[in-house]
Amino acid sequence: MTSRPTPTLETPPARIVDRANRPFWDAIDAGRFVLARCRCGAHYARLQACLSCQAGAHAMRWVSAAGDGNVRSFVIFDKAYHPYFDGLLPYVVAIVTLVEGPEILTNVIDVEPAAVRIGMPVRIVIAERRGQNIHQASARY
Repeated sequence: MTSRPTPTLETPPARIVDRANRPFWDAIDAGRFVLARCRCGAHYARLQACLSCQAGAHAMRWVSAAGDGNVRSFVIFDKAYHPYFDGLLPYVVAIVTLVEGPEILTNVIDVEPAAVRIGMPVRIVIAERRGQNIHQASARY
């Protein structure tokens, strides 16, 4: 059994990426936001069978996305569930409905947590977090 290093304040949580969705994270690492698009035009935040036309995941292609959307639901975290987040409290984790249709789970930045509202417009931005890129929803754009 291999031992894992103990997380520190400087170590963000590790990203777990499956093979099918690696292109999404490769794009994030390159500073781009992409979605899986079916040949029928439906968009998804991950590779899957199409719910609109029932085509298999093979019908999907990763395409650039606008990244614009609205907060559908959110929670304000006031307790860190990983040591990295101790100094970032409080922070907002939200489900954002993108203009292309799918929803994505991310955190909301550039606004006080108490000011986040359902329906608030946001834009997905790419930010660096201790050597790895992540997507976040900026309330300022």
